[in-house]
Amino acid sequence: MADYFNQYHLKHFAGTVAQCMEIDLPKEYAPGISWLSKILKTRLGGSAERAILFHAGGVGMNMWQKYTDIFAAVYSNTSIAFPFCSTENSISPVAHASMYTGLMPSDHGVDSYSPQPLSCSTLYDELIKIGKHPVIIAHKDSSFLHLFRGRDMKVYICNTGYETIDTAIKVIEEEDYDLLSIHMLDYDTASHSCGPEAKDAKNALDFVAEDFDRIVSAAKYCESRKRTLISYSPDHGQHQIDTEKGGHGTALPDDMNILHFFGTI
Repeated sequence: MADYFNQYHLKHFAGTVAQCMEIDLPKEYAPGISWLSKILKTRLGGSAERAILFHAGGVGMNMWQKYTDIFAAVYSNTSIAFPFCSTENSISPVAHASMYTGLMPSDHGVDSYSPQPLSCSTLYDELIKIGKHPVIIAHKDSSFLHLFRGRDMKVYICNTGYETIDTAIKVIEEEDYDLLSIHMLDYDTASHSCGPEAKDAKNALDFVAEDFDRIVSAAKYCESRKRTLISYSPDHGQHQIDTEKGGHGTALPDDMNILHFFGTI
């Protein structure tokens, strides 16, 4: 198990996406990673005209290290692997709040599985202010649905992973969005049930990687050919808590160290 933590905190995610899209954020947000956004804009041939952010729940960096072949479909659609450090607590609502507000948990106020929506500015709010159209597509148990509710934006609630992907592809094909957030729970759920490295959990990882491939393929064949930023962006990892189950929420490196992949169309 790794005995270190990745340098950059998840709070830099929103700023980096905004830099790629050349959107100004409030000064309270953590700054984007300028060298990363510069590389991505160079590969885009300009600023990103839209973004597709694919959030694979619970996928820790250690899974990439141990089972690299599972992620071939992610590698084939992206060009940069970037290590982030998740939040404490390393749970989805806390991590997603930091990812979309540019703030530490002590500042955005989410430190547990709170059902309350965020009251502070989010990346979605900043996009809406300038006339952009963000969209969320998530499973009915997703933290996205309570963190970001009440905003003037489209939200699609799905019952299964299959429905989530099918809905996302439909939205991509209709092209009525500027930023699309997709939250997949398949691996996270399987890992909780049988452990992070169990056969069913690794099968779920494989399915989610293939789902990402389907999403990117749909975006590649859109008629508009807009410059598109894509990412495969987990929220936290998991660790084995007993002989049968996985868990997270601790400051263990397996929970905290995650790997994001960025690509361009």
